[in-house]
Amino acid sequence: MEDRQKDFLLYILGFVGLLVFLGGIFGLYDWKYGLLVAIIIWFGAGAYRKYFAIP
Repeated sequence: MEDRQKDFLLYILGFVGLLVFLGGIFGLYDWKYGLLVAIIIWFGAGAYRKYFAIP
């Protein structure tokens, strides 16, 4: 996988985490679940970044 593809995937994961978090805040589901799932997504993105050594 190229570096640009890795960066793109990280941005997508961050954006999805933000959407999940905002969905919880705006009442699509309980805000606690939105926060928990967003943190899990962001943690996974951080692990992905560390695994592929992306600065």
